[in-house]
Amino acid sequence: MQKKLFYFVFIAVYLIFSPTVFSFNFGYVDAGKLFNNYAETKKTKGFLESEKGKLQQELDAKKKEVADLDAKYLEIAKKLQALRDSKKDAEAKSLETQLRAQREALSKSNEELQKFFEESQKRLYQLEDDKMGKLTKVLDERVDNVIKQIATSKQLEAVFEKRFCYFGGVDITEEVIATLNAGGPGGTNAAAGPANGAKKKTKPE
Repeated sequence: MQKKLFYFVFIAVYLIFSPTVFSFNFGYVDAGKLFNNYAETKKTKGFLESEKGKLQQELDAKKKEVADLDAKYLEIAKKLQALRDSKKDAEAKSLETQLRAQREALSKSNEELQKFFEESQKRLYQLEDDKMGKLTKVLDERVDNVIKQIATSKQLEAVFEKRFCYFGGVDITEEVIATLNAGGPGGTNAAAGPANGAKKKTKPE
């Protein structure tokens, strides 16, 4: 990764400052901004937040159930202790059975809560990995085509990622975003096909 980064930086600096390429025209894009402002990214994030909200509601309901069982258990335990202190052994004995049943119900509810929490976290991670992974793959392909089209129209000989561009260049980020979003899901209207220009893949930072 470090070697690759050095390579990109070296090439960018060479192309910008080399005395043999004073007429070199290049552009750059902010990959993070592009990803975050892409319409499908916002849609996907909205979906993930919605799913997270649903699971959180279920989790809160189960937490309340455990809290209610715990409160009931403490209530029975206090009554039992009061009966024992009052030497009411017969009544205390009957309450012991109720306390035992309440303790078992509380234990079971706690186990279910823990299981639900672990499964919901796993589900969210898998869902996010799947959705964002597919989004990134599709966006990379479509951004390549859009950048090629814009680079050709602006007569840019190369397009770099912003991190590798320290000076000069034309920022085409907003134009790429607008073209993608104007074309509907994925900017299909903009991705007219390959053209001469630099190929640039983007992914969230």
